[in-house]
Formats: sequence, structure tokens, C-alpha cells
Amino acid sequence: MFMLPVQKMIKFAYIKNDTLFFVFSHPAGKQEFDNNIQNIKSALKFVNPEECKDSVITDIKAFVTHTPIKVNAKPEIKKALHYPERARGDFSINIHDEKLSALVRSIQNIIKAGK
Repeated sequence: MFMLPVQKMIKFAYIKNDTLFFVFSHPAGKQEFDNNIQNIKSALKFVNPEECKDSVITDIKAFVTHTPIKVNAKPEIKKALHYPERARGDFSINIHDEKLSALVRSIQNIIKAGK
């Protein structure tokens, strides 16, 4: 009855006190629904869906909710890429500051140990 973009904006529907409620995720979907509500009401007079056979629907209403949808999908775990070390640690250290020189030497040793 609705175009696919409007169908995607319907979060869910439910029946309460003989009223069929449609819950939309966007105001544009509700506006399109409101424009066609008389068509929906007349169609329900002729065709009663199987899900609604035990209840009498006297009214149809719609509203927009802004609560986020909870997704139970597991996050995709990306496998870490591993590249072979290309550095060999063959470089001279000409730094006069002793702390900085020690730091660079420790990096050099790490590189050499990785080979």
C-alpha cells in the first residue's frame, strides 16, 4: 500500500483499545500515512488481516518516535593486518642528549629483535 521508502520509516505497529497504532521513525512517513489514512480505513472494512481477526479495529492513529532502534547485531571484528618488518635497525645514532640517545637506542634494539 505504501511505497518502499515510507515502509522503511514504519518502526512497528500495535493494537490497543481497538485502535491500530503505527509508529514512525520520521515525520515524513507519518505525513504520508496521514494523507492515506482514509484509504487504509476503507480497505480494512473490506479485508480483515489474519492477525486482526480476533479484534475489531475502530480507529487508526500514527505517531513519530525518536527513540533509537536497539540493534543486537554483533560488531564486526576486523582481523589485524600483519606486515613483515622491513626495517633492519642499521642506522647510526648521532644524538648528544643522553636521554634521547638512550630512547633511540632502545627503539633500534626493538627493531633488530623483530627481525
